[in-house]
Amino acid sequence: MKTRDVIKNIDPLEKFDYLDSIEGFYPAQSEQKEPMLDRMRALAPGILVCGTVALAAKFIAQHYAAPVMLLCLLLGMVFHFMSQDGPTKKGVQFTSQTLLRIGVALIGARIMFSDLTALGGGTLTLVIVAIGIVIGLGVAWAWALKLDREQGLLIGGATAICGASAALALSSVMPKSKTLEHNTLIAVVGVTAMGTISMIFYPVIIGFLGLDDHQAGILIGGTIHDVSQVVGAGYSISEEAGDTAIIVKLVRVFMLVPILFLFALGFRKQQAKESSGRFIFPFFLIGFVALVILNSLDLIPEGLVNMLQSSSKWLLVMAITAVGMKTSLKQMFSLGWRPLFLILIETVMISILYFSVIISGLI
Repeated sequence: MKTRDVIKNIDPLEKFDYLDSIEGFYPAQSEQKEPMLDRMRALAPGILVCGTVALAAKFIAQHYAAPVMLLCLLLGMVFHFMSQDGPTKKGVQFTSQTLLRIGVALIGARIMFSDLTALGGGTLTLVIVAIGIVIGLGVAWAWALKLDREQGLLIGGATAICGASAALALSSVMPKSKTLEHNTLIAVVGVTAMGTISMIFYPVIIGFLGLDDHQAGILIGGTIHDVSQVVGAGYSISEEAGDTAIIVKLVRVFMLVPILFLFALGFRKQQAKESSGRFIFPFFLIGFVALVILNSLDLIPEGLVNMLQSSSKWLLVMAITAVGMKTSLKQMFSLGWRPLFLILIETVMISILYFSVIISGLI
């Protein structure tokens, strides 16, 4: 049977993907137009559902002072059936992958190079070293606890960098596997929950430790996982502590760029095998870096910066909702104690590291 005959028998919604998968075959523009419109129609219901559930989670979070990421996951899991066979399946999948990458790229609008230089060399060195140590320990402890390396990298990266956003970003450049989404969910749920606990108790613990506002800001910004949790803990102590915590946290977020590049390069052979010998470069990282540079040079109008920041937050909220939808409660109950213990160990380790350096007077 000829290729054209095969194509005629394919469902219109699948035709574009089929043509795209044939090496060296590039359909004409007239052939692409209709399938693309069909594809958009197929994605719309799932995207709309993710947006609606995310909006509900955000509403609850704002009125009850709850972590929005965790609520998105939990509400998403309630609507797990939406990710199964049906009109919303493709849109949920698209939201959890493509919209996630766009959201990660737009994080660049929140960062400037001046954020890095304002802290000084000692603090910058501590942030970089801590990230390397925590990710390395994540892999080592995962091996000791008989967890797979993928889980250790995701939990280590989420703990070291920026919580749920880092876990989602890192998973987007890792080779697709049967356990990737499950392991990503474990990292997101566990790290978000641990970050919430830290946000509540760290200000109390810092009071007992007798740290000044600047030191408190470094400890909070360097150890609590999510940006919103850093804001909550930092400004509950003082404005100076909150400002310092945010800057340290943004440095950690900025480090997501080189870490993502390293992950992409480290997994390039596996990615190439899954892509018929072609290495898939994470092009959304170019968007991330471009926004950081443009923002640092003050080339983006303030109104546009605010819009990009809001869009990033909203896309990540929708993406994490989609991740929740793709995971059943049955999978949640099968997490076991080992991943949670790993998250606890990682959180304690990074806190001890920062506190030791702070009280030693090195920064």
